[in-house]
Amino acid sequence: MTPALSRRGFIGTSLFALAAVVTTGCAPEPAPTPTLTPTPTPTFVAGPQRQTSYGPNGTHFPDDLPWPGDVAPIDVEVECDWVAIARRVQALSAEQVALGVVIRVAPGILPGAGATSSARPALAQVGNQSWTRNVLIVPRDGYGTVQIADVGVRFEQCARLSFFGFTSAGGFVLTRCVSFQIGWSRFDAMSITRGGRDIAFYELIVGFRRNSEDTGSLRPTETFEMSNISRYGCVFGPSVKPADSDAHCDTLQLEGTGTGPFGPFLSVDCVDYGSSNATELLHDRLISAEYQHCLVLGGQLPWRVYALQPGDYQGDPNAFAGGCQDVRVIDSVVAGPVGRMGFTRVENSQLSYAPVDSQQPTSGGGWTVDTGISNWSAEQIMALQDVPDYEPATLTRIWAW
Repeated sequence: MTPALSRRGFIGTSLFALAAVVTTGCAPEPAPTPTLTPTPTPTFVAGPQRQTSYGPNGTHFPDDLPWPGDVAPIDVEVECDWVAIARRVQALSAEQVALGVVIRVAPGILPGAGATSSARPALAQVGNQSWTRNVLIVPRDGYGTVQIADVGVRFEQCARLSFFGFTSAGGFVLTRCVSFQIGWSRFDAMSITRGGRDIAFYELIVGFRRNSEDTGSLRPTETFEMSNISRYGCVFGPSVKPADSDAHCDTLQLEGTGTGPFGPFLSVDCVDYGSSNATELLHDRLISAEYQHCLVLGGQLPWRVYALQPGDYQGDPNAFAGGCQDVRVIDSVVAGPVGRMGFTRVENSQLSYAPVDSQQPTSGGGWTVDTGISNWSAEQIMALQDVPDYEPATLTRIWAW
């Protein structure tokens, strides 16, 4: 386990209009845009070297961002308010962003208006996709000291922003964002819809809930592009529907509802637990999906970690469903049926049952069968990971700065 370190435009356009749309009732009276007068330092300190693990360990962090535990070249504090955050971003020049920027948010609760594609966004058209790196936005006093309202939040057409260290009992939705990152955070659910490009999640934990909606979803619409979506060290937990529900409830659903480019999708060091129907649903229109050193746990394994209760749907989820024709699995463990998935490459990866010929990869490698995987206990599943659980105390310890 890495020890905690001490503290100290839009898709189809070339530039973003730097204006914020803020949830009703939380905006103070307009004030002049602040002038930033920090003293730049020559370079910024990068994060620790990334360590391989299943799920979070506190080292999955973007290589090109300042480490939040050290003073960045441009290092400022703001109140816990979306308007204040937006104004700080608006005040930045491309030269300042290139040096490395950290915006630290004071403790409090950031409001929201819902985590749907039609909800009023907390931030809209904030950031500039022509910047050469992202602006890092973190709670000033550490993980969990800034919460986002339980109703959830939407980010609309934002670019080059990285939110790390936030928590919410609600979900978030991204609509037409570019070069946007969320990490070291726990939410109820997540969604990307309409379009998106170059979006990454780092040690994001979602799910473990009783809800008939998917834990995570990627749903491009119309002709919008949704490409280069990646996850590093994330945990996507179950969504459990009621026993009488006819909803199709997946942990991660990549649904090809648009006609624009869709994919690729990359997962590294992630742990996905199946929901009532499936763990991963990968639509035929998805260009490709790759899983590197991941646990994809369907069958009865999700309920070893998140026990079913009376009134819950008694699911036996597939590991994979859908018909994507280019799926690659490397150094991973897969438990549960894989359906008609088009595997092209499988290397050093285990499957919990003997697959039929059509479930073997077409271009290289092959599954190693280990039927004992299906009998893993909660203790065995968690022993493979660097954390004993996903509780606040554990996350606060590993996400320290």
